Amino acid sequence: MENFINSSLIKELFSQSNDVLVRPIKINQNNIIIHMFCVDGLINQALLDEALLRSLKIDPYLAECRTERELMDYLLGGGAYHVFTKEEKDYNLLLKYVLSGMVAFLFDAEQKAIVYDIRMFEKRSVSEPQEEGVVKGAKDSFIEVMRMNTALIRRRIRSEYLVAENLSAGRISKTDMALLYISNIADINTVNRIRDTINKIDIDSISTPAFIEEYLIENKNSIFPQIMYTQRPDRVAANLSDGRIALVVDGLPFVYLLPCQLPMLLQSPEDYANHYLLGSSLRIIRYLAMIVTIFLPAFYIAATTYQNQMLPVQLALSVQAAKQNVPFSSASEIIGLLIAFEVLIEAGLRLPKAIGTALSILGGIVVGQSAVAANLVSPAVVVIIALSGIAGFVMPNQDLSNGIRLIRFLMAILAAFSGFFGLAIGLILIITHLCSLDNYGVAYLSPFVDVEGRNQKDTLFRFPIRFFLRRPEDIAKKNKKKQKEQEKSV
Repeated sequence: MENFINSSLIKELFSQSNDVLVRPIKINQNNIIIHMFCVDGLINQALLDEALLRSLKIDPYLAECRTERELMDYLLGGGAYHVFTKEEKDYNLLLKYVLSGMVAFLFDAEQKAIVYDIRMFEKRSVSEPQEEGVVKGAKDSFIEVMRMNTALIRRRIRSEYLVAENLSAGRISKTDMALLYISNIADINTVNRIRDTINKIDIDSISTPAFIEEYLIENKNSIFPQIMYTQRPDRVAANLSDGRIALVVDGLPFVYLLPCQLPMLLQSPEDYANHYLLGSSLRIIRYLAMIVTIFLPAFYIAATTYQNQMLPVQLALSVQAAKQNVPFSSASEIIGLLIAFEVLIEAGLRLPKAIGTALSILGGIVVGQSAVAANLVSPAVVVIIALSGIAGFVMPNQDLSNGIRLIRFLMAILAAFSGFFGLAIGLILIITHLCSLDNYGVAYLSPFVDVEGRNQKDTLFRFPIRFFLRRPEDIAKKNKKKQKEQEKSV
């Protein structure tokens, strides 16, 4: 089919689609006939009738238009009763606009169209974030409509330097995206790399988040998350002001942030809503919880299987007394309960919420207690698995929590084979891997590996806000000053 705008060709293309309307409209006594092209269900019907169709019938100046070109010039020059109006001559762009919910008036003689943005989608209201709730702070979160999400960000950053570029990916889905950054802060080279990566995506549809994430991350074999997502507009605004880039994808109720470093994944909005001492304490707890959930099961296997002398005497005797009637080794108990723990998590996610809660209670208390009473597992192992599981849930980022759960398995297997020697090998491999990761030119462990000490005031400890004088230098390379240094009172 020829790629030029013509109502007959569009009618033929959508002849079997009852929801696509291509309707002729007679404008005036000069017998100028244009065609309305839209998708039923995606448009605002009331706005179409009142602002567009009604104006075409009652506007007296339309009688002075003798040709389609004169009519187009009049509508584009102020005759259109709608602010979002543009002329379009590209056939592929016209299809994209209309199939995304806009209305087009087709002018066959000119082989052009006038497009009106009167989209209306069924959407849920802006509600409180489900994963990143805070006691003190904003309660709004992103929804599945891209333009609403960009508006929530624009509401918080009222700067003329905030740029929102429209992009698209997916040969069939043509999913809309918006690339947001502050032009006088963000590194333009990073912006260009992300834009080029999105433009090179050659896939039929963007149906799940993984279809975007796997293209954007540079180290695809790493289990650690290298792209951060958030449901909170205030968190996106804070990261944009630091020089990072945000990606809003239509259909996803969260926003991606790049570049991403490990300390970002261990931070919570609650850290900045409370006193800095409380925020620092909560952050230290998260780092300790990450260490506990990764190494505690493996440490128990190594200590009880290979190096019993490392445990205090009373503890070693207690563990041995609890294990004497259990027919399985410590490694078998730990790995078996870890698998059972993962099965319970998956079952709770797949079942309805009420049933999932009941299943968690049944599996965690009844089955666990029964397994101990039947001498299938020792009580100490149940405590170890419970502590490591709870510590894993402390992670603010779900992707990081999932990655740590897999690493916990690997560490337990290494400890089962080699004891503390395997534990040391696993620790060395983790540190080496983290140090080797690079995310759009920024080290994954930054700012822990930065030479400049001023970049480390928001890592393990959250310093008072007055110390945040400069942006991260490896992210905001040209506009580094964040706030003026406060004068000390005498």
